[in-house]
Amino acid sequence: VYAVAALIGSAASAFAAGPSDLFTEKVADFGTTPKGTVLVHYFRFTNNTTQTMSLGTPRVSCGCTSASVSKAQIAPGESAAVIAYMDTRRIQTPNVTKSVLVYVPFLSPTHEEVVLRVQTVARDDLMMSPDVVAFGDVKLGQGARKSTKVTFMSDANWKITEASSTGGFVKAEIKEESRQGSMVTYEITAVLEKGCPAGNWVSDINLTTSNSAVAKLRVPVTVNVTQSVAVTPESAAFGNLPMGVETEKKITLKSGKPFKILEVKGADEQLKVTVDKNAASEVHTIIVAANPKAIGGFTRMVEIVTDDKDQPKLIIPVTAQVVVK
Repeated sequence: VYAVAALIGSAASAFAAGPSDLFTEKVADFGTTPKGTVLVHYFRFTNNTTQTMSLGTPRVSCGCTSASVSKAQIAPGESAAVIAYMDTRRIQTPNVTKSVLVYVPFLSPTHEEVVLRVQTVARDDLMMSPDVVAFGDVKLGQGARKSTKVTFMSDANWKITEASSTGGFVKAEIKEESRQGSMVTYEITAVLEKGCPAGNWVSDINLTTSNSAVAKLRVPVTVNVTQSVAVTPESAAFGNLPMGVETEKKITLKSGKPFKILEVKGADEQLKVTVDKNAASEVHTIIVAANPKAIGGFTRMVEIVTDDKDQPKLIIPVTAQVVVK
């Protein structure tokens, strides 16, 4: 919770800790990877200050890597990411650690350059096809299975001894497929559970192997779990909200078939939620009106109950940083 002095202080005081401290991590080690893949990492951060931040275009220390920002203006309470793309095809020396710096300019309210780092060991005797387990669009509640093949060409006795997933709704399976001379191939399968919530998700399958040169391998997994009912925007983020001043935001619910809103849960004396119609419709508009009574962080979860059997419940996060008028 912010003190009143901080809320009405200068931009410099808002950044007393510095933009660098906003990042949850500043180093991404991709570990050992096949030469020829494009590695992607999101350096995420949240603007937990009272000032809107402006970012410039990142620069990099090597042409094998490029970087961008998910948004150039980040309001208080909003989250963003610096996205680094490491193209191992452009790494000239394989089988050694390649480290690249990413310089991210924060332009306002204070000027500071944050330094991030990505690194990998790109091996020319390792193959992964495809190099990403990409589920694409998966309907909410369906689950799915998707596989890739990993081949190591320098050890006839090579084994993958363990597989684990960083995703709470993704499980990993391994199966030895073939051994031909010094070439060994495994099939790695990602199993997406039916309970995975809607959204764009990324995770990794981490492999442990018997060869110290490739002791740890990473298999990226991506999926977009789609809802029967689309929510736009996905949350009601008010940013800086003056205490005692009621402010509204509109949320649109859209489906390919008519549906009813049966109930709204989560409203209280500081949050009102109204629905535009009681009848079945392909499109509904939800009006979220926040009127917080205390300074500091304001978070609510609004639950929309529908008669859509594929999407009986929707959760809409409501966030604000409550400030003095």
